[in-house]
Amino acid sequence: MTVADTGETAAMHELIRETARDIAGDYDQTYWREHAANNEFPREYWDDLADAGFLGTFVPEEYGGEGLGVQEMLVANEELTRAGARSGILFLLTPIFGALTLTKHGTEAQKEEYLPRIADGDLRWCMALTEPNAGTNTLKMATRAERDGDGFVVNGQKTWISGVDHAHGMLLIARTSEYDPEEPTHGISMFVVPEPTEREGLEATPIDMALNDGIARQFDVTFDDLRVDEEWLVGEEDLGSLIWFDTLNPERISTAASSIGEGLRAVDLAVEYASDRQVWAEPIGAHQAVQHPLAESYADLMCAREMVYKAARKFDAGEDCAEETNIALLRASQAAHEAAHHAVQCHGGNGFTHEYEVFGLWVATRVAQVAPANTQLLRNYIGEHVLGLPRSYQRE
Repeated sequence: MTVADTGETAAMHELIRETARDIAGDYDQTYWREHAANNEFPREYWDDLADAGFLGTFVPEEYGGEGLGVQEMLVANEELTRAGARSGILFLLTPIFGALTLTKHGTEAQKEEYLPRIADGDLRWCMALTEPNAGTNTLKMATRAERDGDGFVVNGQKTWISGVDHAHGMLLIARTSEYDPEEPTHGISMFVVPEPTEREGLEATPIDMALNDGIARQFDVTFDDLRVDEEWLVGEEDLGSLIWFDTLNPERISTAASSIGEGLRAVDLAVEYASDRQVWAEPIGAHQAVQHPLAESYADLMCAREMVYKAARKFDAGEDCAEETNIALLRASQAAHEAAHHAVQCHGGNGFTHEYEVFGLWVATRVAQVAPANTQLLRNYIGEHVLGLPRSYQRE
């Protein structure tokens, strides 16, 4: 990349940030709370994202998108969340699982059918991967897609599937061959399932969550002789894990970017409150017991942010970014949750009210330490694949 290119990229990223702030500024916390309470999809906000080109970030220009990369996606995602929009998971479900997967691995027919409508905001996506008895040991999935004439029949169960109720398309991962411990990644296939909730043989049941997020609710999904057409296969049969692995790094990078945005929002809100709240002769922000934790959190977030952007740059360049991605998600999720913790503490009792928002950020940043990859798994990767230590768990 030349100096001129670097300058042009920086200018484009600043424009994305400004656009994201403008969009998020139109939707206050009452809007998000009401939509969550009513399990209502934020259609107006979604349409604004589409109009700004954010939903088509990965979609090539010939299909109506922007033809950009993960860097541009995370710039938008970070700024939207920092400005108060509850958009993090939305940037996982459709632009990554839908647009990025089909752009890189879909057939021409699949691209023509889905990509323009994803970019326009007309299609929303979900992915069915996690299973009750597999958890993070995903390669041991039990959901099977058996050959049957000119298609497949799927049986099994998935869990913690986000946004099924609002999805027009599902990315379904299932075994098409028996598990082989010598080649554990072989035998997995990936399918597109159009209009999943309207399919006979697919039942989605909402999970009773302590965390109330009606915008992207979690579901158990059961497949009972679900018919899947041959043309819905993405990539080659039995080689779907290669495609699925292609989504893991962008998913984790996007989650890390959301965490950075949420952490910075927590700091911003705490700084504003601490600058105004006065119970002695000066604002509480003048006291080091309040000021130093916020300064530490800001510094930690800025350091984690650099690793997030490094991971995105390497992914867009076609380089191996697994090390940077896992470090970025580990550090971003931890720094964000610590920032939210200090923001709640700064607000005192007000920190537990809807009016001051910070407790919601505490909950959201805690989730990122569990999904899409828990912090133990991230440490396992760093220990084994980066430091070269012996495997800390045994593969069955």
